[in-house]
Amino acid sequence: MYEVLSKLSSLFELEINDDSADFNKILEAAPQLEVLRAPGWFQLTSPDGRLLHETFIVTHLKEIELFRETDSRAVLSLLRYLPNLESLLVSGGFNQEVFQNDHFAAIEAKAAMDNTPNQSLRRLHIRNMGFIDYRILMVILPWVPELREFSCESLHPRMSEILVKHCKHLEVVRELNTFGGKCDPRVLPRGVGIVMPLLTECPTLKVLDTAAHKIMGDIFMNCELACLGLETFRCQIIGMHWLDEANSRVLSRLLSGGSEGGGDDGGPGTATTTSMEGQQGLLDEIYRNQERHRMVYKQLSRMTQLRVLELGQEWRSITRPLDTRIDGEDEYDDVYDETDNGYYGWYPPPIDGTLELTLFSGFDQLSTLKDLEVFGFEGVDHRMEKMELDWMAVQWPKLKVMRGIHIDIFPQVEPDTKRTELREYVQMLRPDVVHETLFKI
Repeated sequence: MYEVLSKLSSLFELEINDDSADFNKILEAAPQLEVLRAPGWFQLTSPDGRLLHETFIVTHLKEIELFRETDSRAVLSLLRYLPNLESLLVSGGFNQEVFQNDHFAAIEAKAAMDNTPNQSLRRLHIRNMGFIDYRILMVILPWVPELREFSCESLHPRMSEILVKHCKHLEVVRELNTFGGKCDPRVLPRGVGIVMPLLTECPTLKVLDTAAHKIMGDIFMNCELACLGLETFRCQIIGMHWLDEANSRVLSRLLSGGSEGGGDDGGPGTATTTSMEGQQGLLDEIYRNQERHRMVYKQLSRMTQLRVLELGQEWRSITRPLDTRIDGEDEYDDVYDETDNGYYGWYPPPIDGTLELTLFSGFDQLSTLKDLEVFGFEGVDHRMEKMELDWMAVQWPKLKVMRGIHIDIFPQVEPDTKRTELREYVQMLRPDVVHETLFKI
């Protein structure tokens, strides 16, 4: 094999699926290679057990994909001995390494790298089909200070802290397992606030693509944002609770000048606010929530270079049981089946505590986002009306894609006339805007 490789002088890209392949001999036979896709484990030939040894010929290798499990030792060998390596894709994930403790792991990494950071790596992508431990990244990331892009299947706690500590020029952070398949965000929730270090300590950040993650509104509105050059923001802002349905009706009557009388109309077992003291408390609560919304929108309005703003994601599971409302028992139907006898599947309501996307709540502060091309609010209890759509049509002249009032992809979902009305209204105002979903089947 190596003799054949040595004769292919014009070969710049190679994929090999052989666990017994000697990585050093591959590079010696084809030093002109720029892209190599290979297993995560190779034949180790150097006396110290490293993946690569110091005597092999310096290559032009710029991109490597490891499509089976690997470990931090192999990755550190690549970083140490490939001075032109720009992209590393770990498709097979990492095996379960045993670290005695964080300090000992750091010492081992320092020795493996000969205390010399890699200055060439710009992109690290981890498609975690196996195991990943934050300590693996804690071993690797200190040695790639020039990293610009990082992606993984799921951003775990402490990963953000490690990234901002060691990668001062980071521009892109992306989650890969977010938008569909069998990933149910309600069953597999992300931690709240995991991405905050990226927003507050990473001034070079341009893309934060983490739609499954949540940030509490109170934290977001009071933080000092560092990444004002952000171009893509995909993250949910929650904790913005408004009134329940019963008190919303009370508020409507107050605003219209109606009399409360002495009873409640919220139905059996429903208590509404009817006393003068209660009415004042209701108005105070409205004011506080309105101010909180305005402060959140003020923060977002500072990101004037945004091209993509996604405040939600498809929140319904494709694989969960559907209550078909026949006998109260769950039926495990395919959500893509057509409805049976006029019965529809039941789905949970929108994500709790999301932003209200109304002019009353301060949404018009986002008029600073003149370059916005994509606006998404799937799963958001948006409460938008036509006046908000009128505003968007004028204030966002570059808008190309809207996600949130598209034609629902689940046939068993009961038709939503309000959703259809809003979508058709946008199509009349801006026929150039495409309506779609982030969800991938």
